[in-house]
Amino acid sequence: MHPSRLVFCGLLTFAASQLLCLQAKPLNVLFIAIDDLNDWIGAYGGHPQAKTPHMDRLAEQGTVFTNAHCQAPICNPARVSMISGLLPSKTGIYFLQPGLRGGSENADAETMFQYFKRQGYYLTTRGKIFHGPFLEEETDSFHEIVSAPLPVPRPKDRLSSYEGSRAWDWGPWYDKDEDTQDYQTALWGAQRLNELADKDQPFFMAIGFSNPHVPLFVPQKWFDLYPLDTLQLPEVLTSDRDQLSEYAKTLTFGHIAPKHDWVVEAGEWKPMVQAYLACISYVDHCVGTVLNGLEQSGAADNTLIVLWSDHGFHMGEKMHWAKRTLWEESTRVPMIIAGPNLLTDHPTSKPVGLIDIYPTLVDLCGLPNKSGLDGVSLRPLLTRANPVWERPAITTFGPNNHSIRSEHWRYIRYDDGSEELYDHRKDQRERVNLASNPEYRALIQNLSRWIPDYNAAIASGSSGSGTPLYKEFEKR
Repeated sequence: MHPSRLVFCGLLTFAASQLLCLQAKPLNVLFIAIDDLNDWIGAYGGHPQAKTPHMDRLAEQGTVFTNAHCQAPICNPARVSMISGLLPSKTGIYFLQPGLRGGSENADAETMFQYFKRQGYYLTTRGKIFHGPFLEEETDSFHEIVSAPLPVPRPKDRLSSYEGSRAWDWGPWYDKDEDTQDYQTALWGAQRLNELADKDQPFFMAIGFSNPHVPLFVPQKWFDLYPLDTLQLPEVLTSDRDQLSEYAKTLTFGHIAPKHDWVVEAGEWKPMVQAYLACISYVDHCVGTVLNGLEQSGAADNTLIVLWSDHGFHMGEKMHWAKRTLWEESTRVPMIIAGPNLLTDHPTSKPVGLIDIYPTLVDLCGLPNKSGLDGVSLRPLLTRANPVWERPAITTFGPNNHSIRSEHWRYIRYDDGSEELYDHRKDQRERVNLASNPEYRALIQNLSRWIPDYNAAIASGSSGSGTPLYKEFEKR
């Protein structure tokens, strides 16, 4: 054989071996959490004026789950469920306290982070991943936990006219992005990704942003994106509650958020919508800072990206504010997954849950199967355009109050037996309750199959946290 041909064959063999090594390299994970974010993102179309170029860019790079739902419409149990891979009806964690380790029936569950650390990943985190102080229970899950610096002082006097909880305030605050915790977290993430990319060990970075959780404070420039005189409000009807049972109303209405009537009468509806949108565009900028850091690190081609929010958020729909409902505005969450060899620019309306993230990451990273999880891998939805998918998403708020969300239907059954059924092909705002119509009994029976058979008792140390139906737990 001619020497030049020998050299050429040798180069081919070397290139093939290098490609094989590249393919065999473990995937990294960039895990981005956003607090209290609903579907007001450009890629989701939840608000026609939302400006979110960075999350929209990520959506083009991966799969947008347009029918993704939390497993509990309140911060702590939603995060506990997602991180543990267990439904709230199995853990007994339904409210803001305790964490997974405090009183749960599955307090010894191996979380996603513990599992990946056990598989040889380098685990690092900063920002809001766990609710409140519960990160302290999980310190052995990470190699590196970076504490956020102390925030600049909040306003001494209210910026809004609301006189309830101080958590509920809104308006321009901070001189520049660098004064905020979330942006400092984003800058850290971008820099740390460059450092982690040089390691031989695969990494799992969990980075969490607190905005757009109340109080809604960001610099003025983000408010300037949404002038009040042209701002569009959600469509709300005064009849939105007419077909609800008294049990549903008691479960849902009456916590610390402002009442809708007050918001309207006080002239605060547009300012609150403006502040929420401003915080979304600000946190989108934070997300973009991290994504740019990943691209600059050289690790983007070998990294799975998961962006998610812990639950949705009402901005007046059904004359309700915040979360704590089993309706679409509370349960539906942004969820985007992108990475090597996955579909791009791909929206799917198949119903999925945050609980599916744990088994999906295990599967996509080629790790040993993790048994005992309540979710399933979403690989079929990430790699095939239109796979068969029969599973609905399950959301629970308090014991034995469940929502079952299929591709076209939402069915809710409360602990007192009252029911709601909505056809999302005709009624996306869930205004026409079809549950009492005999025509739909077979459908209801079919959806009822997915309601959990077992409902764990409310974990010890729990608090109803302002939910009227569970006020007795405030006294314990």
